[in-house]
Amino acid sequence: MSSPRQIVASLEDTDRGIRLDLVGRLGKVRRRKDQKGYFLDFRPYGRVYSNRGIALDSRRAAERLLAQIQGQVGDGAGLVSVLAHFLPVESKPNLVPQRLAQWLEVRRREEASGTLSPRTLEVLESYCRPAGHFSFFASLSIFEIRYATLEDFSLWLADRSQSPKSRRNILSAFRGFLSWLKRRGEIREVPSIPLPRAEEYEPRILSIEDQDRVLAAIPDDERGIFLGLGRLGLRPGEARALAVTDYRDGWLTVDKAFKGKFVASPIRGTKTGKPKRLPVGEELGDWIEKHVDPAARLTQSFLFVNPRTGGPWTHRALENVWRKAIAQADVPYVPLYEGTKHTFATDAIRRGVPERLLQRFLGHADVHSTRRYARLADNALVAVLRPEEARLSRPSHRLGTSQGQGLHRNFRGNTSDYWWAPRDSNPGEFSKKPRKSMYLVVRGLWRQCGSDPPQAPFRPVESCTC
Repeated sequence: MSSPRQIVASLEDTDRGIRLDLVGRLGKVRRRKDQKGYFLDFRPYGRVYSNRGIALDSRRAAERLLAQIQGQVGDGAGLVSVLAHFLPVESKPNLVPQRLAQWLEVRRREEASGTLSPRTLEVLESYCRPAGHFSFFASLSIFEIRYATLEDFSLWLADRSQSPKSRRNILSAFRGFLSWLKRRGEIREVPSIPLPRAEEYEPRILSIEDQDRVLAAIPDDERGIFLGLGRLGLRPGEARALAVTDYRDGWLTVDKAFKGKFVASPIRGTKTGKPKRLPVGEELGDWIEKHVDPAARLTQSFLFVNPRTGGPWTHRALENVWRKAIAQADVPYVPLYEGTKHTFATDAIRRGVPERLLQRFLGHADVHSTRRYARLADNALVAVLRPEEARLSRPSHRLGTSQGQGLHRNFRGNTSDYWWAPRDSNPGEFSKKPRKSMYLVVRGLWRQCGSDPPQAPFRPVESCTC
């Protein structure tokens, strides 16, 4: 006669008909020793003495419950998970720490398969430690989690001096745990999560002139990877993982990244999981031709090698070189990521690069990640109204030319029933589009110049003090 353990093992990779036949052998109805009722015997997986606290006082009630459990297992649910629903709420298998341990094991397997970054797993493990943030739920059952429980948890985190941003991250991680329970059929629904409102971080950026000075201050043999960061908007992990074979005919294929800050960190897919091909500018192309041996294609060598170690760059090494270059260029300190990727993206928005094109170039999964750079580029509208104050280093980026004066004239001209909006194909030209929001922005900036704002629709203006 097969044991319950053998039956459960044989349920894997079988069709539903066979499963239903096998589960009919699971569990037995037995009489309690005190003769006051019945229980279901699923040893070694456990015993069920009640239906969520209601005693099995008759054999018929016990048999109905046994059939219900067998049916759920036959439909594909795990026996242990099904039994947990019929145990008392406060029983050990239903406690949050027990389920967190199972959830973490799944996350570890995902990390080993490459679908979860090591850093994410490290953070989740820290939350689940006995003294971690999830210790708030140490004595609670998964069936006791309600909105009020999560609200108390959020306030408890605040008492632990966690900032609103940190509380959002912790609550979002716990929501991931609850969603996993729901997908497994352990709980019926995920309660609303009281995410605290947190101010969005406003990154600091460099001007293009300052970024040029910083890049020029980096030694030539070390400059290549920083050109990739600043001229292509690559993430540090992506640039560190590039191989010589990823560069061909002036194009760079970005399909992997270091998942960690160290040389020993694993190399997996990109943040979004999608590869991208980027055109390489003349400056970076010349550096590659000068410093990279084409024969390295045969050995799958890294495209950007730290000349001090002969191996791939670490994140700390990049930050050290960047910090020294910032000091040498005598510009205010801006962190590596913000001084390269954020600065690149903000300048692209300012130059009128279409949003969707920039999203594809940067590898953003969500266009909202790209739109935040538009806020950092608000000063571009001021440069449009006051082109003589736009001191941009490269001629193609200067708005103080006749092109910029054309923009100024367009804003002052009579637009009849339209608002002037920039063309996607040419940031130097304006086309007629019904866009009231553009007028409102320009009106506010016009007032900053000290002139009376034009009325809608714009009327001819003889002179402007800006």
